[in-house]
Amino acid sequence: MAYTTGSINAISYFLLLAVLISHLFYFISTYCDFAMRLIILAYFLLIGTMLIFSNNNLYAHNFYQNQDSKFFTLIKQFEVENNLSSSDLSTNKSNAFTHSKNADMLFNRIVPFKSDINKNSNTIDKYTATFTNLNLTTKALIAANLADESLREYGLSHGLDSKQASNLLNMSIGMIMKMNKLPIMNMTDDTARPGVDKIPSIPANHSFNDLLSRNYKDVKNKVNYETSTMLAKSLKMLFSRELQNANLQNSSGLMPIPTSMKINALKDLGEGIDKLNLAVNRNSSLEEVYNIVHGQIHPNLFLAFNLKLKAE
Repeated sequence: MAYTTGSINAISYFLLLAVLISHLFYFISTYCDFAMRLIILAYFLLIGTMLIFSNNNLYAHNFYQNQDSKFFTLIKQFEVENNLSSSDLSTNKSNAFTHSKNADMLFNRIVPFKSDINKNSNTIDKYTATFTNLNLTTKALIAANLADESLREYGLSHGLDSKQASNLLNMSIGMIMKMNKLPIMNMTDDTARPGVDKIPSIPANHSFNDLLSRNYKDVKNKVNYETSTMLAKSLKMLFSRELQNANLQNSSGLMPIPTSMKINALKDLGEGIDKLNLAVNRNSSLEEVYNIVHGQIHPNLFLAFNLKLKAE
């Protein structure tokens, strides 16, 4: 699937629906007669419309997680920070110290998941070795989480505060549509804001589109930038080792997806992950990184691995 840097208007479920339709056209043109094509197309358009308009609090690529996906995402993040703390030690002791603190904080979040984990053992390595035994859905969820974390760290590295960076991951569809229709918003007027408790911390008179479109020339926080690039690399390794050659099967349920469509999605997913790595390494715009994560990586994970979206 070709990717071009574009407006934030082409986001989230509109992009997801576009991906669904593109794969759908390939499938029906190959395997279905004309009448069946019309029926299937109408079905997908109906489902897509329901997804977009039935719930304005539906969040962009916010997937249902399980305990393993949460646990192993933290493991992957810990590995990244721990490795960076060692690699930075000889060149930048300040950065190494910050990465070490980040690793400690992640470790403290890991401990509640497993009673046998402690700093004086090799239990992290033990659980890392069991990663390959996880099911495909869990591995795909971890991939989605790593893409999110790479985006969040990239936002932090380019000057966003923690709340702004976190809200890159959970912008609601209704909120984004309203923000794009209202380029200048009074963020201090609670009555004018959809979902007040979930509005990003964006300065007054600046829309989310303005925030993404800022053209940063310099990385403002090297530690976050290093973490972002290494998380993208970890995602690439996960895909190559665990997902790229996955045995995909037809899915059933509300939105059945044939194997041929899943195979195309898997190919597009790999291209999206490569683009993410290239984008963060060449210090591309925040908008480009945002669009790759939400426009190509997440929708194709959804298609290929039967992930379930949740509303909040």
